Amino acid sequence: MRPLALALLAVFAAAAAQTDPLRPAVDDKAFAKLRGVTFFYIDVVTSENRPEEVDLRGEIRDGMELELRRANITPKAIEGLGAEAATPLLLIDVRFDRGLGRYNADVTLSVRDNATITRNKEAVLAQSYSQSRRALGTSDTALNKEIKARSREMIQEIIEGMRRLK
Repeated sequence: MRPLALALLAVFAAAAAQTDPLRPAVDDKAFAKLRGVTFFYIDVVTSENRPEEVDLRGEIRDGMELELRRANITPKAIEGLGAEAATPLLLIDVRFDRGLGRYNADVTLSVRDNATITRNKEAVLAQSYSQSRRALGTSDTALNKEIKARSREMIQEIIEGMRRLK
């Protein structure tokens, strides 16, 4: 009976070591379109244009650039380029949902490709990858910290997924 319990414990420990419950499993199919990407144009967009949001966008952009440089992926600035010229575009879109005592935001990371598709008789850049997270805070400062943490998590996940493909 004792060897059976030890064998079951060893199998359980091996299975637990392979999957981290805090991080979702990376789906290789989601990253297949990103194979061979060595650089990204980076941009951050927020739904509100308050003076505080300029600092937030700059901090998120700096965090994105730092994570990309650590992974040997070259970040490029999008300033002065049109959407079609700035591809592949790594975009973080922050949509705020603020109200009385409510500090929420949806943080979306997407990668747009240089292929254009026609949607409703308009040329639209194809989206290769998209991921979204919800950030919750008790104040504007706490919400900004959560937004930066969620965006950094998503950048790390896309880098990890791209590494698995290599």
